[in-house]
Amino acid sequence: MSNGFAPMSYKGAPLMSKDQTWETPPELVEYIANLFEVNFTLDACASPHNAKAFSFITEDQDALKSQWFSYGGATWLNPPFGHGGKLQRQFIQKAILEVKEGRSKQVFALIPARTDTKLFHDDIMPHAQAIYFLKGRVKFKRGSDTETCAPFPSMLVIFENVKPAPLQSLLTKIFSLNIPVEYRRHGGLE
Repeated sequence: MSNGFAPMSYKGAPLMSKDQTWETPPELVEYIANLFEVNFTLDACASPHNAKAFSFITEDQDALKSQWFSYGGATWLNPPFGHGGKLQRQFIQKAILEVKEGRSKQVFALIPARTDTKLFHDDIMPHAQAIYFLKGRVKFKRGSDTETCAPFPSMLVIFENVKPAPLQSLLTKIFSLNIPVEYRRHGGLE
């Protein structure tokens, strides 16, 4: 270009990982549980070593085909972000169904804040009780030693089986959530 600036491009941007086993910091889940006064009794996307609740659904058990019984508590959901967003959308649609059917009282979903997607406009906006945009980046962990900041901002989406007021304003649905940095990374409270 003649002005000396190259055009903007997402080419090569690390927007997703081939490995979908990144763990949410337990400190973050505990902070959210305390802030919203909920007890997470089901983790819908977990493995035995990273589950955030006593009851969890593993990849082999296939959460998209299982029923999400949260036993009166809340469901934690940090779905896989890969495969072009298809899996994430399937998990959000499943969360909406499980709340609607009454098997999960509430679902708290931690996902990338991508407000330009069909997922956000067609699934999240009409069905979420609340959307919280997290200030700062979450540090996810894979295995025992790999920890890195997400290359995207995150949002916490809450689904509940509550009918919103007919003219519910976006101002009563969308919020900013400032989680202290020590809760956004593994071992931050040590």
